[in-house]
Amino acid sequence: MVDWSVNGQIVASFGQDLIIWKRTYDVTMLFNVKSIKSLAFSPDGKTLAIGCKINEYPVLELWKVVNSTKSLVVNGKVFSADHSDLHCLIWNHSGSQIVCGTGLGCLYVLSVPDLKVVRKVRRHKLPINRIKLSANMRYIASGDTSGDIVVYNWSSCDVYLVVCSKRKLHTHFDWHPWNGDDLVIAETTPASIVVLHVPSKEIVAYYQRMDRRIIITYITFSKITAELLVSVSMAGDDGCWDFKILVMSSLNRVVDLLCIPESGVRFVVWSPDGTRLATSGNDETLTIWNFCAENRTEYGPSISKENKSELNSKFGPIFNSWNCIK
Repeated sequence: MVDWSVNGQIVASFGQDLIIWKRTYDVTMLFNVKSIKSLAFSPDGKTLAIGCKINEYPVLELWKVVNSTKSLVVNGKVFSADHSDLHCLIWNHSGSQIVCGTGLGCLYVLSVPDLKVVRKVRRHKLPINRIKLSANMRYIASGDTSGDIVVYNWSSCDVYLVVCSKRKLHTHFDWHPWNGDDLVIAETTPASIVVLHVPSKEIVAYYQRMDRRIIITYITFSKITAELLVSVSMAGDDGCWDFKILVMSSLNRVVDLLCIPESGVRFVVWSPDGTRLATSGNDETLTIWNFCAENRTEYGPSISKENKSELNSKFGPIFNSWNCIK
């Protein structure tokens, strides 16, 4: 797990170790924290939220980042053991609330700094492993370990739509960074990507591999160019695997390619200004990439779209495996 604050600090967790590091200082802080499952800096970079454990109880802790050598635990909230773990957490854009996903399938909205429960929703039957808030703060999406995704109206946390995964595969998803209406969802293997226009509840673009030689391990949007970055593992004819990040301006156009070291990619995080990308692999190596120059071309805010009949005729029953939105 990796996150990057607006103050330039990078936090990473490998097992029980929590590392806080800043590129401009030759100082690294190392902490031992039990069972870290999630972490995220606040929008102003002054507070670090950590999902960990005390004995068998999942705990949300707030750490105040005092300076490059000092951090203090300022508050915490203990959840019942039934929740197992806090698998994911995010801050709202203002930093006034934290949203947590638990192993019991519950979504919690907590106020900051007092950590009082504002809302609690349970629409998942399995652990929630991903939460994403749309750029316009109209929607929030949560995904579980079966691949099901629930989209809520953010203001009320009422369920707006549910995407049921018929193939029960692990999914990754991210919101388009400009329009806030398009949710891009990827299944691992056979690799497939769909663009869901949330207000209309319609799939408007689709890509599908027919083989299992490519596995999607992560997707994320560039907030500057609105390009979609797709991290993949690719099986070669020699039986070995290559690891790459495809930079896509549309589902049928790759405009750049990042070759990843042999450890692959487990986590991807952007610098707050969107000009750098940090990747973490299976060997616990953190790599920072210069992604976006100041004069880089911005692509259009809209995604090339097709209607459902065109997608049905092109992909047939494979596309229909996604046609389970309610």
